[in-house]
Amino acid sequence: MKNNTFFLVSVGAILGAVFRWQIDEIFIVNLIGCFLLGFFNSLDILKRYKLTLCVGLCGSMTTFSGWSFYLYKLLNQGLYQLFLLDSISIVLLGVLAIGLGHIFAKKLNA
Repeated sequence: MKNNTFFLVSVGAILGAVFRWQIDEIFIVNLIGCFLLGFFNSLDILKRYKLTLCVGLCGSMTTFSGWSFYLYKLLNQGLYQLFLLDSISIVLLGVLAIGLGHIFAKKLNA
């Protein structure tokens, strides 16, 4: 079971990394990842598919470290208002995107 889980997460992670590589905007890719996380997690699918899609794909596609590095650069440049605006907006919009993904999946499940 453990090896099977590793394989499923790895397949999703490869797909997520390829998708992430295509989008060079951290803000956008994180919002897409949040939407997909809410969507996949709310679908009536087997746990192994959720592992592949939620942990592997969404986990690999989104980038907390890239976002943190971007915020760090804003601080170093003295762009404090942009730092604050970006910090708050990505969290709020990310939660909103998860909620929208959840609602969209529930509509499909109904």
